[in-house]
Amino acid sequence: MNISNEIELGLKRLCNPALINDKCFQILLRKAEKRLGTLLDDDPLEQITDDESAITSKLDISKEAYASLVTLYTIASRHCLDGPSLDQSLQTLVLANTDRVPEIIKTYESVSPRLMQVCEMTTTSLANVVDVECRLDYCVQSSVFDDVSEFLYKVRLKTIDNGTIKYIDFVCNPQQLQELVFKLKDAVRHIEKIASSAS
Repeated sequence: MNISNEIELGLKRLCNPALINDKCFQILLRKAEKRLGTLLDDDPLEQITDDESAITSKLDISKEAYASLVTLYTIASRHCLDGPSLDQSLQTLVLANTDRVPEIIKTYESVSPRLMQVCEMTTTSLANVVDVECRLDYCVQSSVFDDVSEFLYKVRLKTIDNGTIKYIDFVCNPQQLQELVFKLKDAVRHIEKIASSAS
């Protein structure tokens, strides 16, 4: 899980008692839990009634810390992290020497089921092709033409999208299948080129 430097800085400030006192920290956790826990509710969001006047820390630092916390929870749920996995990620951010991390993890575990539901509904991921079945037929005639006399490939792609298996069926002639194979090989070469230039 990668997070930006700005989010990392906000999390470090959130875990710093000199910048965010304990009462403010608890208010920010409760506020994030209430806000993220009601994302799919039909009722309009109620105003969170925490006494924000109790925030004695600087307001701009508190807002930055809150935004970083909500962003962390969103990114972690998008990567389907559980509590221990998120804890391990936070340890790499040099937050290991703070006693606030367990409370952050506990709040994440309470909102993560709802966040994962939202991520499944709003995902923009494409289905992954996991299997291909192909059958060669010879078409003698069709309902449109009396004499076709052509080989046809019936292709079935098995795809998985968010755990759901779907099938894509299509029919093509040998020339169309060859064009598809060339385009797929070209895409593989392009991706390999991008991967080699990135490393």
